[in-house]
Amino acid sequence: MLPCVILCIDDDALLLDFLVMRLEAITPAKTVIFKATTGLEGLQYARRHKLDLVILDLGLPDMSGFSVAAALSAIGRSCRVLLVSGNLTEIAASRLLGSQIHGCLLKSSAHGPELKQALQELVAGRTYFPDDVLAAVAHARKEPDHFSKILSDREIELLPYFGYGWPNDRVARYTRISPATVRTHHQNILVKLKLHSREELMRWAMKKGFVDFRYEPEDALPDALHEDPGDWSV
Repeated sequence: MLPCVILCIDDDALLLDFLVMRLEAITPAKTVIFKATTGLEGLQYARRHKLDLVILDLGLPDMSGFSVAAALSAIGRSCRVLLVSGNLTEIAASRLLGSQIHGCLLKSSAHGPELKQALQELVAGRTYFPDDVLAAVAHARKEPDHFSKILSDREIELLPYFGYGWPNDRVARYTRISPATVRTHHQNILVKLKLHSREELMRWAMKKGFVDFRYEPEDALPDALHEDPGDWSV
């Protein structure tokens, strides 16, 4: 495994220190390891440094792990993301493979050789989802009409913002997708889910666990985290 720059994000200070100690023991001496206790603090590190790996908890005090991964993508960071979770809920498992997460470990496995194997796979540009995680994903997606089988990855990424009731222009500002493209995705989601209004989609997103108002962003990503926007992507 080559030396790299790693960012660890976890709001539990003891677990965070333990994870850093484990990383120091299994990575090359020149590896640089940063740590943060909130999603926003982690994104600030990502803006200032060229990161190779981000290891983060699912439930942070200000953002979910999925939101952090999406924000890293939104600010143009190509680092690999490893989710380390104490409990992979059915909703989290169902969203995992359609997100910007490249690997996942349960915290019970993150202290042994499996952590080193996960890091090696991600540094090599591959993904890492062990059998226990894949089993949870398969169980969550067993329904024939599960949303993961009918919605695109981009549509799944946008669902939380529609679930919060954000208008299309606000979703566009936050995700840096053109407003016209956001409108198209919103309409396509309604059609695929056989829903008829923004309000029905909000209720569906809350029922399915896409919405947690503890993590609703206040507005677009802070300007300090953005690169030169250039042309908005589709």
